Amino acid sequence: MIDYSSGVPVYRQVANAIRSEITSGRYAPGAWLPSEAQLAQMYGVGRDTVREALAYLRAEGQITTVRKRGSMVAGKPTREPYHVPVGARVITRMPTPEERRDLAAPGELREFGGLPEGVPVFEITPGPRKHRRVLRGDRVELVFNAQLTDE
Repeated sequence: MIDYSSGVPVYRQVANAIRSEITSGRYAPGAWLPSEAQLAQMYGVGRDTVREALAYLRAEGQITTVRKRGSMVAGKPTREPYHVPVGARVITRMPTPEERRDLAAPGELREFGGLPEGVPVFEITPGPRKHRRVLRGDRVELVFNAQLTDE
């Protein structure tokens, strides 16, 4: 299963194997993955390697990790369009701890941090005297309307 002579880092091989299990449907959205210790035993690697593989999958948005609970397969959220006003300033960044709690959906366990790790936010400031908005990057699709000019 793990080929140490392949040139592909071992954590990537483990991540690829777990991703294949997710894609095949063995682990459905919302299902908890086995513990780090169980995954290490399943793939014959150390827990640090499993942690790296899970971090890689988390960065891809394949899984979410809840502290002291484990990792679960992420669902594919639907994205709502958000029409960005002409002239607005848009910044993409990682959320603050308060924003992670405030932007959490009901099923995302606010007591464990809320918004899953690795999910960016869009900070949109429509104009100089308007309030900024902070939107979840995994739930919003920004739509930019080009300003038409007469030439």
